[in-house]
Amino acid sequence: MEGISKIAIISDIHANKYALNTFLQYIDKNFQADKILNLGDFVHIGPHPKEVAQIIFNDNRFENVIGNNEMIILGRHETPERVEPHSSWTINQLGKVFISKIQETPTSKTLIINSKKILMLHSHFYDIPGRSVQDNLLIYQGKSLKEFLNDYPKDVNIVLVGHSHEQLYISWEGKKIINPGSISINWAPRISFCLIHFDSKDINISFKNIPYDTSKLKEDYEQREVPRREFLMKYFYPFL
Repeated sequence: MEGISKIAIISDIHANKYALNTFLQYIDKNFQADKILNLGDFVHIGPHPKEVAQIIFNDNRFENVIGNNEMIILGRHETPERVEPHSSWTINQLGKVFISKIQETPTSKTLIINSKKILMLHSHFYDIPGRSVQDNLLIYQGKSLKEFLNDYPKDVNIVLVGHSHEQLYISWEGKKIINPGSISINWAPRISFCLIHFDSKDINISFKNIPYDTSKLKEDYEQREVPRREFLMKYFYPFL
């Protein structure tokens, strides 16, 4: 990808249009990202699956991979009992067009930006035997740093991951591992993301955590009669 100097990294939007729109307003005003790298889990849990899908599939700045929640929607992973029939509702909200677009979206993607090889994943390669799509990153499973770094290709300069909703930055042996945190679910009314600015000599990385207006979120859950909304709000948005 030529002519790109600024990228924004996001993950775990979880069907929350207010969080996503706050992020977009911020970068349009303060950063002017050339590309937005979306690391998956953009549908499910929140009340706005279709609105979020419309944004990420129609804004040409977005590069997308899918996460475990999209795998659930596509029937590639069993739906957790605690959120069914929420999954069925999400599928109906998305409709055939966006379900098809999600089906076409890969679980991993490699980009070359400013001579840097960048790997996008939600958490890890899902085709590794013995791993569930729910498994977290090795470093969050108590594995060593060496085991963690060896989980990714050696020729990649930057690995981007999400899933844990926790911001992470590791630079070791020529490789950088970045988790931008979650755009919407931080158990507080704030959004988390990461910005990278490539210049001729260096890579400038900054993590952001900024508040957003959640005043209409509960109302949307109620008005749209989102299945399992009491559980979802209590667990993921306890401040509502």
